[in-house]
Amino acid sequence: MVSLFIAGTDTDVGKTVVTALLTAYFHKKGEKVIPYKPVQSGALEVEGKLVAPDIQIYKQALPELNEKAINTYLLKKASSPHLAAREENIHIYPSVIIEHIKLLEKEHDIVLVEGAGGLIVPLSDDGYSIIHLIKDANIPVLLVARAGLGTINHTILSVMAMREAGIKVAGIIMNRVTKGDQLIEQDNRKMIEKITNIPVFGVVPYIENVEKLFQDDDLLNEILSSLQLKEIRI
Repeated sequence: MVSLFIAGTDTDVGKTVVTALLTAYFHKKGEKVIPYKPVQSGALEVEGKLVAPDIQIYKQALPELNEKAINTYLLKKASSPHLAAREENIHIYPSVIIEHIKLLEKEHDIVLVEGAGGLIVPLSDDGYSIIHLIKDANIPVLLVARAGLGTINHTILSVMAMREAGIKVAGIIMNRVTKGDQLIEQDNRKMIEKITNIPVFGVVPYIENVEKLFQDDDLLNEILSSLQLKEIRI
C-alpha cells in the first residue's frame, strides 16, 4: 500500500505514457496497481460525455480501469488547472485529492499519482501548486524529463525545488518525445545523474503510436526491460 507521484519537468514531457508503462510493469509483476489522475484539464467530449484523455492511455495498459474511480477533477479547458477551474466555477481541494489517494491505497498495492504539467503549475488562484500537493500528500516522486536539448536545466531546477521542499525524489525517467541526437541524450543523462546524484532509470524511446505499443506485448516487454524499474524504491 504505497504511492508514487509521477511529476514532470514541464507540460508534454510524457508523464502519462510513463504512468501507463509503470502500470503495465507492476501489473505484469502481479502487483495490484492503479493509476490516478487527480486533476485533468482538457477533457474531451465523446458521445455526449466528458472523458479524461490521460485515463484513456492508462486503459491501454489496464483496460478494466473504472474512469470515475481514478479521477477527481475533470475540467474542459486545456489550460493550467487553476484557470480551467476558475472558468468552470470549480474549486480544487487538495484535501479531497489526498483523501482519494488514501482510499486507493487501502485497496491496492501501488498507487501511481500523475500530476498536471510541471511542479509549479497552480491548482488554484492562491498559487497552491503541484509541488505543494506532493509535499502535503507526503509521496515520493518519480520525475519525468525530456531526453533532449534543454533537459539538464529543467531537470536540475525541478530536483532543487523538490529538495528545498523536503520531497523525496525516488528517481528520474527520461522520455524521448521527439527523435533527437543520441550523443546529446546520453550526455544529458550522465550530467543529470552526476549533478543531482539521483538515478536515471532509463530513457523511454520515441513512440509514434501509444495504442499500438500496448497491443504489441513483445515491444512493450522490450521497452520495460530497457528501464531499470526494479531499482525504484518507494
